[in-house]
Amino acid sequence: MAFQRVGILSIGEMGYHWARLLKERGVEVMTSGRGRSEITQKRAENAGVRSAPIARLVSEADLIVSIVVPSAAKKVAAQVAKALLKVGRKDCLYLDANAISPMTAGDIDRILAPAEASFVDGCIIGSAAKLTDATVYVSGPRAEELRGLQDSGFSVEVLGQATGQASAFKVVYAGLTKGLQGLLTELLVGARKFDLLPEIMRRYEESFPGLVGKVGRSIAALPVHAGRRAEEMRELRATFHHHGLKAVIAPATQKVLEQIASLDCGKPSETGGREGDLLETLELFFQRGLLQEKD
Repeated sequence: MAFQRVGILSIGEMGYHWARLLKERGVEVMTSGRGRSEITQKRAENAGVRSAPIARLVSEADLIVSIVVPSAAKKVAAQVAKALLKVGRKDCLYLDANAISPMTAGDIDRILAPAEASFVDGCIIGSAAKLTDATVYVSGPRAEELRGLQDSGFSVEVLGQATGQASAFKVVYAGLTKGLQGLLTELLVGARKFDLLPEIMRRYEESFPGLVGKVGRSIAALPVHAGRRAEEMRELRATFHHHGLKAVIAPATQKVLEQIASLDCGKPSETGGREGDLLETLELFFQRGLLQEKD
């Protein structure tokens, strides 16, 4: 069954493009802008999203989707649970589409339980700007109902009935994409230091056709998104530890991404767009001293 009204918390880059796609298919999109940054509220306005108090949102939305940084996922769920209890609604369908660990997904399920909300564990694999080419993976007892998003242009794949399957899928996938971003950034900054950047990029392209271009587009987004991506690596590391595995690459990637985030050199877009290219981004990192040894 198609969804007629969807609440998105919140309208970041991914949330903005979700809202745009839903509205193009005739779905009403709501958000709660209270306490959000000016840039987030501007994005909501640009996407034509109706802002409402959280109590109204949880009362009216057919589906609530949480799309935030991993560290905010439980906070958003707690706000929704509190609002649901206040208005007395017990049939709410809640999709967490964040890059969280299965343990965090379990925590969110328990947070929502007193409000009798139905939790669906989910994740998004693909570009925000090309959502029709992306896939929403879901798991949980009511995951099948998320196939209703297909009527709004989304590709949906149900992984199973267990909470935690989708979040595990996401963090393992994120380990590859963010690992490649971290490794390639480190190597290309080194090549820039040695005045070999064009030569090594050409050799990489000859050896691995398309790799630098594909990963490079994601590196160009790191000035804005490195902090969130570092959190994803923390979730991956915690997931491995919980299951008796010791991650090695994920912590190293997390460290590189945290260093990039500390440069504080990115500005979010009011329309969910991205600016800059790989070479400009690498030069910015180099000039800001990324990876430089400290005296």
